[in-house]
Amino acid sequence: AYVINELSSEVSVFDFDRLAAEQLLGAPAAEVASAAPTLRLRQTIRTIPDAFPGDLNTCGRITVHTAGNFVLVSNRGHDSITVFRVNQSLLKAGQLSIVGSFHTRGATPRHFQFDASGQWLISANQDSDRIAVFRFNLATGRLEWTGHEYSVPSPNFVCNVLTHSEDASDEVFD
Repeated sequence: AYVINELSSEVSVFDFDRLAAEQLLGAPAAEVASAAPTLRLRQTIRTIPDAFPGDLNTCGRITVHTAGNFVLVSNRGHDSITVFRVNQSLLKAGQLSIVGSFHTRGATPRHFQFDASGQWLISANQDSDRIAVFRFNLATGRLEWTGHEYSVPSPNFVCNVLTHSEDASDEVFD
């Protein structure tokens, strides 16, 4: 499990004990408090560079890319999205290493979202009234600004939907 720590600008990585969780499902309420823990902290990693003052940043959103190889978080104050690579090796599976922090081309990235292909990312920069479009490199995890940005009053959420051609919608109503 990945948890964004909003005020400390960190991501905590937890191991999930499925067996312990399954045992909780059938346990009486009186036994739940003394049951084995379901989460164990493995790693905590900063989302902003060490040189950036932590009291000038808060984190907004965390997501795991659909391919499972990257975790992304938004930094409000540093005005960036930090990309982490998910370690796939047996001993460090799930732990994170920093790919980089990428400026969102605006202030206070409240939210961001991938399109259905996972190759495009839109960032909602709330305090600069802009959304910006990035290309996501599936091999390296790097974000590349496309040069496309749009004026939107105080954007705070992005939701992508699949578009349908007129021909397809005509078939539904025939």
